[in-house]
Amino acid sequence: MKPLLDRQALKNKVIAFLARREYSRAELVLRLKSKSESPDVLENVLDELEASGYQSDRRFAEMFIRNRLGQCWGGERIRYELRQKGICKSLTSELLQEQSPDWDLLARTLVEKRFGETLAVDLKEQAKRLRYLVNHGFSYDQAQRALKTDLP
Repeated sequence: MKPLLDRQALKNKVIAFLARREYSRAELVLRLKSKSESPDVLENVLDELEASGYQSDRRFAEMFIRNRLGQCWGGERIRYELRQKGICKSLTSELLQEQSPDWDLLARTLVEKRFGETLAVDLKEQAKRLRYLVNHGFSYDQAQRALKTDLP
């Protein structure tokens, strides 16, 4: 079994993680809680790095949202994934409002990327496309508008 990390080694480990990409605080806790001497030491290190500006949940969430919007993910999926990464609902809502994405345009872009310009030939194909968009985090109404369908 590997020895547990002391305060300085833990701090170096967190900085090494953050040098590669942004992490939420909850992700860092999850990754490092088993390597730390105690949960309090880890919390103190994370508090210090947050105060120094090395780690920021806001910066992580901004980057995450920009990335997901670039991949044409819907709002519900983005909210869900950020909740899984420990980002509070209020911060997520605030940042999504700041970005103010055109969800209908994103949904249409995703449909064109995935299915091309062709319209669905039957109800089964329409339902498949609708499920695809809903699974990508778009609301049922956004998906319908993107597909230009009148499914019940």
